[in-house]
Amino acid sequence: MQNQTDSELWQQLAELLDTKAENGRVMRSDEVQAFMMAIASGPDALAETDWQPEVLGEGPFDETERQAVIKLCETLFADIKTAIAGKKLPDLWLYQDEAGNADVYTWCNAYLYALDIVPTDWFETADQEEFEDLFYPIMALGGIYDEEENGEVIVHFSDKELIQLEAELPQALLEIALYWHAVINKPTTVRREGGKIGRNDPCPCSSGKKYKACCGKN
Repeated sequence: MQNQTDSELWQQLAELLDTKAENGRVMRSDEVQAFMMAIASGPDALAETDWQPEVLGEGPFDETERQAVIKLCETLFADIKTAIAGKKLPDLWLYQDEAGNADVYTWCNAYLYALDIVPTDWFETADQEEFEDLFYPIMALGGIYDEEENGEVIVHFSDKELIQLEAELPQALLEIALYWHAVINKPTTVRREGGKIGRNDPCPCSSGKKYKACCGKN
């Protein structure tokens, strides 16, 4: 799995997953990227047993295929984490929908689905309106604001607005990832237990010397 390009990783996952995704509850490769990106962006460290059933679902995989998918997913996850640390994200793996447009609907729904799997409630934990606002492109493109009337889906966005939201999606995803990255890596304050030692106090090492002449010596 060393030195794989992003496109090679996508192709290998697609070969293992996409055909089975058409016939059963298995994630397609673009859904896997979205799902893993959400997990890699957030504050929870999930074990393989937490995400593997969601990706492989009920697909008819033999053990060789199963292990190959798991290793590819682990590589994908590591690549995304590395990208986040470098304040960037890989290009989104987007298929075309029936109209020939980028299928951001499927991608965004897979990302949002991951939020139901992780232990942390992102919105409750962040408790910031600015954080929730970052999800607007994801939710809009994922159809969260759409309504159904008489069996027809009513989309409350113009084509121009959807194109703009799609352009904003990568930056929104990056800002969400960087938010959690900052939270996770926030420096902790080390508190001193007990009172502060004066320079003329006896050294706590029991040497019999004053602190300034022993452990506190410059």
